Amino acid sequence: MISELRFQYPYEEFAEHMKAMPTVREWEFTSRFGFVGDPQTSRANNARALEYFSDCYTDPNEALYKAELFLIIYDYIARNAALFSKKGLLEQTEGATFVAEPALLRAVHYALIRSGPDAGVAAKKVLTLAKALEVF
Repeated sequence: MISELRFQYPYEEFAEHMKAMPTVREWEFTSRFGFVGDPQTSRANNARALEYFSDCYTDPNEALYKAELFLIIYDYIARNAALFSKKGLLEQTEGATFVAEPALLRAVHYALIRSGPDAGVAAKKVLTLAKALEVF
């Protein structure tokens, strides 16, 4: 899964990547994977994200590492969407996309960066951290 190499991936950098994703999700062609069309499938969006990160970093190991972390964070939020939605930290918009509160994004980012993406961080712990971050 995620490589053993460790690169710094601060929240601000992650947030910049998130801002780029609406545009990246519109890409129909990638140089690495060819034509992906306009479907918003997991496979197509993963190809787009890998292309984007490869364009952002000259070091291919750093690009892959950060792309994996980014996708793991997105996946974690999606897998726990019901709980986060119920607690008012995530809402689903038209087109089946999610809009997450900044406190939730920071909490998930922190938990997965600090604990490691394979640590099995409990969603309730992330929720507690997000609620604490909302106060600030």
